[in-house]
Amino acid sequence: MEMGKMNQSSFPKESSRRRVILVLQEHDVEKCVYEPDVGRNLLLDEEIYVLHYPVKHESEAPSALKNILDSDQVRPGAMLLQSPFDREVYEDALVAPQRFALAKHMYFSTLCMYLGAKSVSVTQVAIETQDGKTTFNVAANRNGVGGGKVNIENERLKSFVNSMQLEDHFVGGPPDVNAAENMMRRTGLWTDHNLRTLLAMRSAGGNQLLSRKLVLNLSSELKSNLNVAARVNVPSFVKFSSDYNRVVREKYEFSLTVLVEF
Repeated sequence: MEMGKMNQSSFPKESSRRRVILVLQEHDVEKCVYEPDVGRNLLLDEEIYVLHYPVKHESEAPSALKNILDSDQVRPGAMLLQSPFDREVYEDALVAPQRFALAKHMYFSTLCMYLGAKSVSVTQVAIETQDGKTTFNVAANRNGVGGGKVNIENERLKSFVNSMQLEDHFVGGPPDVNAAENMMRRTGLWTDHNLRTLLAMRSAGGNQLLSRKLVLNLSSELKSNLNVAARVNVPSFVKFSSDYNRVVREKYEFSLTVLVEF
């Protein structure tokens, strides 16, 4: 393999070649080229892109590169995960599971809007790890009944639960099936069976669906990119936070119980 190919100097336009982006110092990349096992394998992975720091500005940089530069995500030792819903968008791996879970909920609410919903409300948030499952009753908290207190030590997860306490209201109306289906295909939500079923039931004439309570998995689409991140094995000479390994190892699973009324 030629050294020029291993350096991956040109930012790839193909989204499949940059599911995970690692930002490494130029001198660390050069060391990786001559590392017989770990370093060289890192540079040869077809789905991991190593972005050299400092970044060489291109006159016509791809939109994905512009996005991570504009959001100030290019820092030495950073690991960025590609959004499963927009392949030109990235988040730092430390916050990506929560950020993309929130993004899916927002897309879901938009889908319901296209389908003519009058309201979308979260009744329960569930967080599952290898150590067990924690649930938070949003409805009880809204109604002041009790049982809605967030009892989570991790401040980042507390913030996530608080951001999920969303309740959207719309005027309501007939479903725009084409707009709903186009959004699902564009964002990759077409793979979610629950959402396809919701679309089909609102598309049917006659006895249309008036309400549905469903469990929305917010983490399934990100799993493939997390699996790519799990392959990352950075040489010891590279300054790389051990927190990234923890995020990949913990594998949080987020889900919502949602009530949609049409």
